[in-house]
Amino acid sequence: MSIGNGQTVREHARPASSHQAGVGNDLLVVEHVSKRFGVTQALSDVSVSFRSGEVHALMGENGAGKSTLGKAIAGLHKPDAGRIALDGRSLQLGDIDDAFAAGVRIVHQELAQCPNLSVAENLCLHDMPTRGGRVDYHAMNERAGRLLRELAPEIDVQAPLGTLAPGRRQIVQIAASLDEGADGKDVPRVIIFDEPTSSLSVSEADRLLGIIRTLAKRGLLAIYVSHRMGEIFQVCDRVTVLRDGKYVATSEIKAINEGVLVSQMIGRTIEAGMNFRSAHLQGSHGENHASVGAAEVLKVENISSPGKLRGVNLSVKRGEVLGVGGLVGSGRSELLDAVFGLDPKATGVVKVEGRALTVSGVRERISIGVGYVPEDRRLQGLFFQLGVGENIVLPTMGDLGAGGLRKVPREVELVTGRVKRFQIKTASQASLPGELSGGNQQKLLIARWMGEGTKVLLLDEPTRGIDVGTKVEIYKLVRQAADAGLAVLLVSSEMPELLALSDRIVVMCDGRLTGELTGEAMTQENILKLATVNSTVQGARNEGELVPTG
Repeated sequence: MSIGNGQTVREHARPASSHQAGVGNDLLVVEHVSKRFGVTQALSDVSVSFRSGEVHALMGENGAGKSTLGKAIAGLHKPDAGRIALDGRSLQLGDIDDAFAAGVRIVHQELAQCPNLSVAENLCLHDMPTRGGRVDYHAMNERAGRLLRELAPEIDVQAPLGTLAPGRRQIVQIAASLDEGADGKDVPRVIIFDEPTSSLSVSEADRLLGIIRTLAKRGLLAIYVSHRMGEIFQVCDRVTVLRDGKYVATSEIKAINEGVLVSQMIGRTIEAGMNFRSAHLQGSHGENHASVGAAEVLKVENISSPGKLRGVNLSVKRGEVLGVGGLVGSGRSELLDAVFGLDPKATGVVKVEGRALTVSGVRERISIGVGYVPEDRRLQGLFFQLGVGENIVLPTMGDLGAGGLRKVPREVELVTGRVKRFQIKTASQASLPGELSGGNQQKLLIARWMGEGTKVLLLDEPTRGIDVGTKVEIYKLVRQAADAGLAVLLVSSEMPELLALSDRIVVMCDGRLTGELTGEAMTQENILKLATVNSTVQGARNEGELVPTG
């Protein structure tokens, strides 16, 4: 089975050199914890214990309560009822300082940093080293370098954090959780990792998992929240499953397999190896027949951008999903940015239904039916100061109104349908995106663009941070959108996802297209070959992002 994270996970997949022998007694105990947000019961009478020296997974569907429980332990949320104790001492519920002083840290799924400050300043922000009443920048840079030495020693600690790619910024956030402070007394005892690898390449994720195992060997408790099955079976000792805010089960990893775990999470089984390609575009031997009869909707001609793209040409037909594979830094996201008009330095021609568009005309693209789900929903996607309803209707608000006035009833009707169709868990249409789980935020962003007027849909990592059950639902929605006539351009780092959804696949390397795959030629091996065809093969592999199944 490979829907969960793009990896085929075998039972007893963890290495024989497990640190299980070092696991101690219960260090952290959660007793009868409940938490409600408005009408949403996020946690309901949850009790679970965590041991010192273990990596303990928290799993469940989006909205199951995983992140809420982690934030309650870290003091970011105050439970309505219950008790949380560390090493026998009850923590002050909802008190961040008390949890921090006790040794609890949290690494958020969404980046919580100051991009205008340096890497070192971000790492030491909670406890700046001083000398003579001033910040000791030399000591700060040394401390930052020491924290990054094991994770990513190549990061320049004096560089502005905002100049780093999202994956590198995530590593900085993880490194900050390991900081013991200027005096070395703030020793972390519990670190909650909330989807820590969602923005990381394969090499970065492997490096992080190795660090987590090392920390556990030293007696630290790592609580690991993730949807990626391969990581859970690779690094964790035990797993606790939540569903609809309620405790379901806690199991030893060695005593459970992926099928059982998925069933616990979603209450049903998922068919393995599902194919979401268009049946009418495939021949008897799997070859693509999109060129026969279907009209060309999107055409990209000689798109280039300094340092990003080099003469990219492609086309997508009505009802087709064209997948874009490649390694991190290959230019996949940059290509979508250029197609959507976000890159003012891009040159070349983008045509929709034969109409040539201006180079940087985002408004023009939206008006003719081009939708874009970017990789970073917080930075480029959602408006966190607006409600769920307004986030959905923004592209069509003018069309729904009349005479310059909004028609609120029509907006409410549209939003109600989208929320139901995409199963977005929200207290109301006025709820802010920040009140939703990461997965529901992603579904909200996708719901915005899957409307009646959309002709071209650009998807960049559309299932990032989405649970195994919801992934399948998103796959079905993407396929339904294509079958309804949309032209879909899909970027994904998970090859099973790319193979399951794509009618054709083009592969990028160093900013250019290196080949096209159709039918039986669409295999992981062929994708990786095309992704590493240039002389920079080793460097590309070191930064590899595509997730294989084996």
